[in-house]
Amino acid sequence: MKFDLILAVDDGDGPVTHIPLGQVVRPELSELATLGLSLAESKQLLTQLQHQVVVHQFESTTQRRRHCEQCGTKRAIKDFHGARFRTLFGDVELRVPRLRKCRCAVDEPVPASVKPASRQRWVAPELEYVQSELAAILPYARGAEILHNLLPIGAGNGATTVRARMLRVGERLESELTAAPAKPPRRRRAPRPRVTAVGLDGGYVRHCDAEEAHAFEIIAGRVMADDGSQRSVGFVRTVDQHSRSRVQQAVAEQGKSNNNLMVFTDGDSRLRDLQLSVLPEATHVLDWYHLTRRLTVLGNLVRSRQAAQQLPSREHTRISNWVDSIKWRLWHGRPVTAIARLDALMNLLRRPSLIDRSVVARARKLAAELRQYLENNAESLPDYARRYRAGERVSTAFVESAVNQIIDKRMSKSQQMRWSPQSAHLMLQVRIRVIDDRLRQDFERWYPGFAANDATLHVSA
Repeated sequence: MKFDLILAVDDGDGPVTHIPLGQVVRPELSELATLGLSLAESKQLLTQLQHQVVVHQFESTTQRRRHCEQCGTKRAIKDFHGARFRTLFGDVELRVPRLRKCRCAVDEPVPASVKPASRQRWVAPELEYVQSELAAILPYARGAEILHNLLPIGAGNGATTVRARMLRVGERLESELTAAPAKPPRRRRAPRPRVTAVGLDGGYVRHCDAEEAHAFEIIAGRVMADDGSQRSVGFVRTVDQHSRSRVQQAVAEQGKSNNNLMVFTDGDSRLRDLQLSVLPEATHVLDWYHLTRRLTVLGNLVRSRQAAQQLPSREHTRISNWVDSIKWRLWHGRPVTAIARLDALMNLLRRPSLIDRSVVARARKLAAELRQYLENNAESLPDYARRYRAGERVSTAFVESAVNQIIDKRMSKSQQMRWSPQSAHLMLQVRIRVIDDRLRQDFERWYPGFAANDATLHVSA
């Protein structure tokens, strides 16, 4: 049994050209393993098909561009140079003509402001898009391996190339942040959602240069709207010079904001300062999880067996009850009385009869750190109980999931890589767009006609 695959090319100017692509031979009595095309055969056929389609498209475009835009005269070809067009379905060698200048433009002076055109990058946008998306999700070598296993991608698309193309996309996204925003066309828009919460948190990844630093911090967060939609934010604090604009843009693109906007952080002073500079009208809320974690550590210490052995029974019970009282007051929005009770606890731990106990020294240290933490975030302690009963947020659980999704899964958990701050920052810009399903929209904006790749194939009758 033979299958002859023939490509019929109809350019609209002449007869249909038939080009043989290949022949598939199968036995008349086929086994399960021989049904259909094999992966190797499909790769070969896709390569042949892509070659013919690209060559005919390029020749047709070249012939049309030979005509002068001013007078319509067909310009002569000076010479040719070779170019390798890299696509998802193989590399295609092209002969690119250099055209002579039209007579109508020979005597025209060249303006001084005109700069020579940049060098043409012979890379298909869809190849760059797929490689960037895989590089933002998987290790570079793994992404390159998947493409080689499933598609007839050409040589020279290893891990280094995948990384370089992804970083180039990140640089383009980064340049758009500082560029002047284009005025959108006036048209009737659907009602925009209202931004209700913004959460920021930090995570650490290993530095590629151990002598310079062991690790560096990455800020990740989410912008939540009342319709359930969300937008991600990620940047390296030491690299990003436009963190304020980045967060402001994420909030503006997500929806409308008002005075009821809540910003959740873990109490870090630099994150709080960033929030105040970006969203001065928003209300800062200290995450209950990070607050109660400090209380839990202190509570576990005073209730430990070691504390029961070193402290008198009466004092041990009093200290345990006071720690519970501090947590209750903070939960019910009484930070002033909670701090007063914490001061009383610290005074109790300074008594001469208790000061020489090892467990008391550790408890004093934890209590002092908690006291400083509460003092730094005194204006960010709401009535957590009331917010909880009203169904409002009291913790940064949505931010912790953002840190896990944006940073940990790609950079520090199962993929123990070392990063430079600059490349990590650029990769994050691509990754957050992949997470938010916005990377394809960026390519559609950069490359006119890119959206047409989603068109359904016309099936012949």
